Amino acid sequence: MDMKSAANPLPNIPFPRKLYDLIDSEPDRLICWSTHGASFMIVDVDDFCQIVLPKYFRHTKLTSFQRQLNLYGFRRITKGPDSGAYYHALFNRDAPDKIESIKRMVKKGGDRKSTRLNSSHLC
Repeated sequence: MDMKSAANPLPNIPFPRKLYDLIDSEPDRLICWSTHGASFMIVDVDDFCQIVLPKYFRHTKLTSFQRQLNLYGFRRITKGPDSGAYYHALFNRDAPDKIESIKRMVKKGGDRKSTRLNSSHLC
């Protein structure tokens, strides 16, 4: 096994598929589907960052994970009983076949400078 594979056990799997698999594989105390299966929630942010993220990605930063969610069109629910959960119309516990249709969004307007994030937002 080369270093890249060792650092990222799922190297060539698209983000939405990796996300679906990790939600199903990890304990509900860390990340889980909503009862209706149309969204998911990170339950324990600190443990999720330290335990789950390094298993699937090459980082332990919540902001990096959230950036990937945003790039694939996931939105955070801000009101109602699912407040704090993440949603995408094609990402559903009961419809794994639709995940392949989720594509990374292309930035419009050319090259944009990245914004430096405040370290208080990191795990």
